[in-house]
Amino acid sequence: MALDSQHGTLILPVNTDWEHFEADIAPWLARLELSVRRKESGADRHQWWVEFEGTELRLEYEDLAATTWLEAEDEEGIEVLTFLAGWAGLK
Repeated sequence: MALDSQHGTLILPVNTDWEHFEADIAPWLARLELSVRRKESGADRHQWWVEFEGTELRLEYEDLAATTWLEAEDEEGIEVLTFLAGWAGLK
């Protein structure tokens, strides 16, 4: 797990694959108190827009890299990722 505030990403240690992503990410959504606003899926990627207390983040899963991460769009989002990492004991 890694918080990269310079690039605005928080890698989540989710053991999943493309087909099981939705079920496997559910406990993380609850733990981080994230609300799903929109979902898109492609050949090897899930891209969801989630919200934490009014701040929108992107939740990404890439099957080829087997990686799940939250991504911030702006400074406010980076602050939220930093908060979430510390609050959820992810740092």
